[in-house]
Amino acid sequence: MALYKSLKFKAYGKLNLLLDIVGTREDGYHMLNTVMQTIDAYDLIELSLGEGEGIEIVCDKEGFPCDETNLIYKAAMAFKKYTRIDFGGKLTVKVEKNLPSMAGMGGGSADCAAMLKALNTFYATLLVEEDLVEIASGLGADVPFCILGGTRLCQGIGDITHVLPSPDCTFTVIKPEVSISTPEAYRRYDSLPVPKRTQLDYFLRGLASGDIYSACIHMSNVLEDAAEEPEIEKAKAKLKEHGALTAVMTGSGSAVFGVFAKEEYAKAAAEKLKDEYSYCQVCRPIKQGYKLVSVEREINEE
Repeated sequence: MALYKSLKFKAYGKLNLLLDIVGTREDGYHMLNTVMQTIDAYDLIELSLGEGEGIEIVCDKEGFPCDETNLIYKAAMAFKKYTRIDFGGKLTVKVEKNLPSMAGMGGGSADCAAMLKALNTFYATLLVEEDLVEIASGLGADVPFCILGGTRLCQGIGDITHVLPSPDCTFTVIKPEVSISTPEAYRRYDSLPVPKRTQLDYFLRGLASGDIYSACIHMSNVLEDAAEEPEIEKAKAKLKEHGALTAVMTGSGSAVFGVFAKEEYAKAAAEKLKDEYSYCQVCRPIKQGYKLVSVEREINEE
């Protein structure tokens, strides 16, 4: 039985500070070494229960899927199967979509993770973080990280994670007007004659030292060469031109982030780039993947 009339969660996005492909499994999944960072850019997920049955997803963002293909829907069904609960009516999920799609910022995975946490709170099923990660692991490679949040080295297909110190910096994130599908990005990478590799050990040493300048030297993403999009290189160059210590594509793209030692520098860069890019956001690293922001309780009858 639901304990609340409605509740609302922030679903925080992520950046890949480093991404390397280290092999391919027999089932075709790529094995990764990637350092992911939760940022304070977010979608809003509002969950409520009404009369009827089923799951209704509501979003006014053009192109946003509101059917069973959405990870929010899949999260609800996986949660129901795991807990064997009865939703007790029709679940309505309202999504305020702020994170861009096909950007490499984990928007769909973040929504999925927030939905799992929202259901756990909504029905007081008392699942611990390990339980939520277990459910999440069947829903997508980035979803377990979005449950855990913070700064983590993620290995395997994203299911093996290690906590890392968070960088002391600010990001300016921009998205060129191009989109790259994740399967296509990996297909292109596999076709490269001599794929690049990252210097993970050096990056981790820089991160551990707390020296953002040292860490920036070794930030990289091997999927950039496979992107084959001039607009991505242009975006990286513009961020560096406006003071970024480095600029890297996140995930399979097409969003690019610049790293700034001080927030005022990041804001100044964003001010200069906001008219050129429809998505231009100043972000800080944070330690959680989601946050409960509001609750409306049911009125208990005497």
